[in-house]
Amino acid sequence: MPRFLARKFICFYCNRRSSQDRKPGLRQWQCEKCDAVNYLDENGEITDPPALETPSQTRYAQSVSDPPSQGLEASLGSLFCQRCLLNQHIVNQALAEYMPTPTASNFSELERQASQYRSDLQERYPQVCESCAPRVEARIKATGYAAKTDHLRRMMDRTRNANPRQSSWCWKHFAVVIGTLGWVGSAAGQLFWNILGALPRMEQELGLVDEDELQSMSHCIWQVFETKEVTPQCLAAFEFVASSAMATGLLCLWWHPRLWYKLSGKFGRLTGLTEYYKSHVMFLAFRFVGGKALGKHSPFHLEGPILRAGHALMAVFTLIVGLKIRWESNR
Repeated sequence: MPRFLARKFICFYCNRRSSQDRKPGLRQWQCEKCDAVNYLDENGEITDPPALETPSQTRYAQSVSDPPSQGLEASLGSLFCQRCLLNQHIVNQALAEYMPTPTASNFSELERQASQYRSDLQERYPQVCESCAPRVEARIKATGYAAKTDHLRRMMDRTRNANPRQSSWCWKHFAVVIGTLGWVGSAAGQLFWNILGALPRMEQELGLVDEDELQSMSHCIWQVFETKEVTPQCLAAFEFVASSAMATGLLCLWWHPRLWYKLSGKFGRLTGLTEYYKSHVMFLAFRFVGGKALGKHSPFHLEGPILRAGHALMAVFTLIVGLKIRWESNR
């Protein structure tokens, strides 16, 4: 199987995809993102660390030279009273003895009822009494705060000590450049057609001007700047440009303005992708409907001031929405 088609592991601790491939007989692997060691069972699934690998001094994440935060230090006294510890021991022992071997005939039925059985045990033997609850909640809040501050400190140290990647150009860089030019050119092509459609029409006798010259884009652009009017032939010629721009926009639908930062080695991840691509698809859909409604073969057969007003509205819509999508994606 090619390497890019092989299934990758997902770390149990940080929930991020690893570069480690699934291999027969692999029983453990270390995540390069958080340095935690993940253990596998005989089926290649994540399982609990073996008993011999979990002494009190064993760590499954990378140790740091800095002392841990005070909120992470264990207190000398227990958080729970003797009654709570006894109830927890009873529940854990009952759960450990609940499930039979996988080869048992009633294994599937007991597995379905395991959640309800656990809830019944915890209701019968409360895990935390009313007197211990305030201490437990305070410890949870302190531990959560310490974990957040410790994570923030690690991220700041990583950003401060990291050197941006000086990677050479590859096919991904060229793809992003082409996507950028395609997305901008797609919006600009249809915008220019709508601007021409909003101009007054100029009737011109075909006998005075060569038809090929009349329909050439350079002659049309010169004519627009010279007379501030456009002929129907020039407008029809640029309608093909608008159709090509729509096709280019569909081909560049994958493009995102911040892909270049990812290729440049910037840390972080892209957020708001769902909202961006939803707005991008809706933008293309409105452009497509507007192009069909204002085109030469429109089923509405718009003419005169109504047609020019439709082109003007589409030009304003394309400009404002295109800039808004570009702005929102960079926030």
